[in-house]
Amino acid sequence: MDPNATDVPVPGLQIKSTTSQKLDTTWLTALVALLILAITTRFISGLLGPSKSAHDGSKSVPMIPYWIPIIGHIPQFSFAPQDLLSKARDTYRSGVFALNLGSTTHNIVFSPSMGGSLMNQKHSIANMDSVGKHVMTAVFGFPKSKASMQRYDASLSGLNTCYKHLISESSLKNMVQNTIDVTKRNIANLVTFSESRVDQVEWERTSNAETNTKPDGELVVEASMMPLIRDFIAANANPSLIGSDFVNNNPDFFQDLWDVDRGFKWLATGLPAWLPIPQVWKAKIARNRAFDQILKFEEAMERRANGEDPGQEWQDLDNVGPVLTERLTLYRQLRFTMNERAALELSLLWAMNANANMLVFWMLNHIYADKDVLARLREEIAPFVHAFQPKQTLKMPEPPRIDTFDHEALTSKCPLLKSCYIESLRLDAAPWSFRVMQEDLVLPASKEKDAERFLLKKGTYAHIAHSVHHTDPAYFDDPQAWRADRHIKHERGDDEVSVNMGTIRPYGGGHSMCKGRAFAQKEALVFAAAFISMWDMEPADGAPWKLPRYKPATGVYSTNDDIRVWISRRKGLPEV
Repeated sequence: MDPNATDVPVPGLQIKSTTSQKLDTTWLTALVALLILAITTRFISGLLGPSKSAHDGSKSVPMIPYWIPIIGHIPQFSFAPQDLLSKARDTYRSGVFALNLGSTTHNIVFSPSMGGSLMNQKHSIANMDSVGKHVMTAVFGFPKSKASMQRYDASLSGLNTCYKHLISESSLKNMVQNTIDVTKRNIANLVTFSESRVDQVEWERTSNAETNTKPDGELVVEASMMPLIRDFIAANANPSLIGSDFVNNNPDFFQDLWDVDRGFKWLATGLPAWLPIPQVWKAKIARNRAFDQILKFEEAMERRANGEDPGQEWQDLDNVGPVLTERLTLYRQLRFTMNERAALELSLLWAMNANANMLVFWMLNHIYADKDVLARLREEIAPFVHAFQPKQTLKMPEPPRIDTFDHEALTSKCPLLKSCYIESLRLDAAPWSFRVMQEDLVLPASKEKDAERFLLKKGTYAHIAHSVHHTDPAYFDDPQAWRADRHIKHERGDDEVSVNMGTIRPYGGGHSMCKGRAFAQKEALVFAAAFISMWDMEPADGAPWKLPRYKPATGVYSTNDDIRVWISRRKGLPEV
């Protein structure tokens, strides 16, 4: 080769190099442009975000700055909502701030007084009916036809009247007593120590219960705590609402109901089932199965109301609770179709089970994790929930029993138990109330005379974020810690104590306040007392109790953690 020869450039390689440089330049330009856009958006939203004073002395709701135009806070709200909301709460101490979610303004209210005032506004000012209708059709399958929606509107007042049975003293007392009677029969069989799944009860099977031997030789049952607690409560509480026939005829109904709850937000989006999103089609399949089971119940109730034989499987419809029997009368008066009735009852059963059952699960986690609290609670409830071990007269000892159960005393004479209930509502639930602003509304940030007043504009959305307040360090010392006696207030020394919700609003307020709140409270106290009176629980690996991680849900948190526990009969019960 000639050392003085000149290299001739290859045209193809030159073109490739030039193209690569152009692509690199294009990407760099795009990234710089996006960066400039984000910085500009952040600057402008930060400039426009603070409150502005109006002529009447009110202020606009401050908007949190954001980086992405139009989309706004959607990424943060989707992937790290607690961080976003907690930082905003600590920044905007007046009790309200706003988010931009897809170019729509969402006012987040966490001031207790402001939230209470907003929830008490007329529907013509702050409305939630449109949300309720959407949930009924998208989640629970209520027909969307014009005639169906007209009947739905006509029924709202009557449906609310039916809920008096969940509030009035006599009906509530009977429902709670019916629940106690069933629970007293079944609590000894929370676990049966049966190795054969055929011989186990349904809540054991769903919790994958199996007998095991501890290192010290004690025979225990190992089970997944959440499905065990959740499904036991469902099987023993729902007969007082929908009757024993429905519960006995549909042992898999509540598994479908839990799937509906897990897919609630996906169903609410209205996405079609054919999309390749497992959460959507799984929730819709479960909803359809649950819907069909309730449909058969509604048809049986209609045949019975017409004086016909409801069928061999429906011979004990007399014990259907007063809420559903009165709703049946309303359905017949307004000529509701069977599908309309089934959708409404599905929504009721979801509301009565999705949150209350999980709340007891969280209560028991906290209680069993603290042996001192467990001992104090057992001592407190002992005069009112009498658990005992029958004296052995046969070769095989009889299981323990509960003979007396005073549910009214649990509410009025057991302050520690009631405080545990309220503390779990505060920490283990994330309730929100929602309104659409139909008119401009000025609300004061507090009840103080010179408190700031904020304008919630017509066309915006308002969320009363109770959970944001429930973890506010300005109201609750060490708010992320669960304290059993946090809500006990001593009066006149230590002789008298009181327990109340204070500023905690787990059931919303105003016209939309949960109608089942009184039953839910008594239900939670009854089941918590029954469990701790009869059973010991500890982590299956013998390690210290570790609380499961929260998973966001529609109200009370759920969890994906499989908490395996060793369950054994409570030791030291008196022999009678």
